[in-house]
Amino acid sequence: MTTDSPLVLPLWLPPDGQIRIRPLGEVFDAVRVPSFQGLYAFHRLRLAGISGPVIEDPAHGVMYWLIPPGSANDRGWPPGALALGRGYCLAVPAADRVGGPWVGDGEVRWLVVQPTGNCLTDPEVLYLALGRVFGGRCG
Repeated sequence: MTTDSPLVLPLWLPPDGQIRIRPLGEVFDAVRVPSFQGLYAFHRLRLAGISGPVIEDPAHGVMYWLIPPGSANDRGWPPGALALGRGYCLAVPAADRVGGPWVGDGEVRWLVVQPTGNCLTDPEVLYLALGRVFGGRCG
């Protein structure tokens, strides 16, 4: 017998179909990366099972990883990656706004995978992956 467990969504996600602006530094910080490099890092991390879901903003050609609050400025991120913490805001899509890279209407959405759990990626794991993508060591 199989039982389907209900999808656990963070309380801060907007209602279905909506996009809301959320302040950073409270529930999460974010790291913004150009989509070209971000997709490479995303696929590496997803294959290893160590990436949280990622927000894609196809209109601006960028992706955002969510990381624990206060951790965005803990290190020197590689050139091309921008750490965003307290004092910044981020457009967060509802859980049902999921799409593939560079496809669709250009609105903010979760890239490929519907968000569940706390949606955070380990900043050390992300830091190392982005260092490989952007070439060389970071910090």
